[in-house]
Amino acid sequence: MLNRSRHERIQAMMQHEGGGFGRSFDGRDKMFGTSRGKDRFFKKGNLQYIILKLLLDEPKHGYQIIKDLESQFKGFYSPSPGSVYPILQMLEDRDFVSIIKEGNKKVYTVTEEGRQFLADNIDNDDFSKRMEHFKNMDMDKLKKSRNDIQELFKLFMIAGQSAMKDEEKYKAFQELIKETRSKLESFQEEN
Repeated sequence: MLNRSRHERIQAMMQHEGGGFGRSFDGRDKMFGTSRGKDRFFKKGNLQYIILKLLLDEPKHGYQIIKDLESQFKGFYSPSPGSVYPILQMLEDRDFVSIIKEGNKKVYTVTEEGRQFLADNIDNDDFSKRMEHFKNMDMDKLKKSRNDIQELFKLFMIAGQSAMKDEEKYKAFQELIKETRSKLESFQEEN
């Protein structure tokens, strides 16, 4: 991997597990990526880009990056170590960051090649632009909505289990899902 050209490394980074920017096949912005059917807060390519941008401010260790991201999103999102540390390793493999050991901690610094990658892809930074909208959201409302949705999901699961025992309940439950989906889709903003 280290012998690949700079261009190949950049292309691989942007395409890693669907990483990158733009729109999905249905025309919606790709703010939240998908991998094997699971929605993710960041697509991996987006998180790599955001981590590199964080490291421009000052060198940081992995835990500090996690805390900075959590702070940036006011506690609504905090990446797991299992998502951050492999990305840091990949950034190191691609010579986008260098490491200095301070005790047991690795401190990451953006290299010149990492800076060049960010400069070369400044026009592709749609993700950061979309995240600016996130910063202006009322976080209390967002957290309340998230909690309400989680409670609603629990109720859906309980009702679904009950509906499986009776064919009429099952049909009514499926109709409820159809109606709910239709109403939720009406809230989506037009692109």
